[in-house]
Amino acid sequence: MAANKKKWKRWLALGIVLAVLGGGIGFWYLTRPPAPTQAMRSPIINATVTRSDLAQTITLNGTLTPTQQANLNFSVSGEVTKVYVKVGDQINKGDNLARIDSAQLTNAVDLAKANLKSAEASYTEAKSGSTAAKDAAKARVDSAKAALDSAKKDLEAAVLRSTITGTVAQVGVAVGDQVGTGGQLSQYSPNSASAAHVVVIATSKWKLEGSVSAADLRLVETGQSVKVTLDSSPAPIDGKVTQVGIVAESVSNGTAGFPVTIELDGEHPQLFSGTSADAQIIVDQATGVLSVPTAAISQLNGKAHVTRMVDGNEQQVAVTTGRVFGENTEILEGLAEGDEVIIQMRLASSSGDGPVFMGPGMGPVQVGGGPVRVVSGEENSGSRRPGR
Repeated sequence: MAANKKKWKRWLALGIVLAVLGGGIGFWYLTRPPAPTQAMRSPIINATVTRSDLAQTITLNGTLTPTQQANLNFSVSGEVTKVYVKVGDQINKGDNLARIDSAQLTNAVDLAKANLKSAEASYTEAKSGSTAAKDAAKARVDSAKAALDSAKKDLEAAVLRSTITGTVAQVGVAVGDQVGTGGQLSQYSPNSASAAHVVVIATSKWKLEGSVSAADLRLVETGQSVKVTLDSSPAPIDGKVTQVGIVAESVSNGTAGFPVTIELDGEHPQLFSGTSADAQIIVDQATGVLSVPTAAISQLNGKAHVTRMVDGNEQQVAVTTGRVFGENTEILEGLAEGDEVIIQMRLASSSGDGPVFMGPGMGPVQVGGGPVRVVSGEENSGSRRPGR
């Protein structure tokens, strides 16, 4: 009887072990990853080897400003008696902008003339005297002449005149205002514009001021061609890099920005100061280059390879690559124009709309049982933005 009891216990233990194993297998079966479906299998994209013109660009965002701006101030003190212009007026170089009371300045000119007349009379009398007396009298005449010239210039400065041809952008004085002395600038100087009595800008010539990262700075040079895009312009505007700074002027997200100035070709009176614009700086370009999508190239034993389709069969081909232009890479040897290569995608993630795949050097691609399409990520068009 004792033997039967032991035998029963062994069978009970074996049953428990089988039950645990069965439960584990059942749990795995219910929670296992789904088997790959046709839609989730890595798609293959065909691409044709082409010969075309390629360019590598760097993108920057900047602000438009006129290449010439005059921040004008009265150089003498007085009360404003007349303002000749308003914002938006088109004016020419030399046109009157405003005037101050010139009564005291006129009196100063009359006094200087009288002093000169007296000095000249004294010099006439001193001619018959000693050499020292003549020299002293001559010095008084020279001083009186200089004083008269200064008084005449002050009287002329009672009228504020434009130093450039352009558009009145700001009027900072009104009749009755008391103005002090100040300087005037003929080149663009945004920091002093707010204090200027009148601001005039030349609206025909423009420049774009932006910045690039340290990584892109080494690629940017003066003289490089640029395509500037604005919301107000239906077509890009050509320009050239005219200045590249080597001292960082701004920091965004921990990345230093180095100033770059671009001058736009031609005249564009329809533009407005302070407008934001994007610029594509062409840092490298080539004509008639044989190329394939960069995503088609892989490394095999340390060498560049592509998968070429020959009569429906895949064939690994070693290639010699040249310059990389973003989404395209120059092919020097190994392929001919018209050859067909493939791009093998890999599974990146899965969503309710279908699995998302990604190829080397490409943005995410989603497959939902239909054609392959790019659904997110920046398309690699050979452009780089600052800091990338």
